[in-house]
Amino acid sequence: MEQCIVYFSSSPDLSDQQIKTIVEQSRLNNAKSGITGVMLYVRGNIIQVLEGEKEAVEMLYERIQLDSRHAQVITVLSRPISERLFSAWWMGFETLTDRQLEEITALIDLETKESLADQPTDHILLRTLKVFYESNRYN
Repeated sequence: MEQCIVYFSSSPDLSDQQIKTIVEQSRLNNAKSGITGVMLYVRGNIIQVLEGEKEAVEMLYERIQLDSRHAQVITVLSRPISERLFSAWWMGFETLTDRQLEEITALIDLETKESLADQPTDHILLRTLKVFYESNRYN
């Protein structure tokens, strides 16, 4: 069964070089584990989508939660999926503007996270993240 996890975290002390290294290493590791997804970054904040076999995605997410480079890890969405939205990328990466981050966070009430698990597979958050990524990755 395939699983998707979307999370927000804070990593304010990462340098551009550290981020580049994380993305490169993630691409290698994700290719080995069959995990796809995208990481969006803006001023120390990370939004990441992980997709793949349930066990592999959950193991990776547990490692992320224990990683000292991540603080305030918040699970936004965790659910089974019938198809991957980011299947073309072992780890897509893009830096967002402050405005784009505001638009994404406006979609989610991080305090209640109400009924995200009951949303359809094509959850609006996932579609929005895909549109942001695809529309900005060549700029």
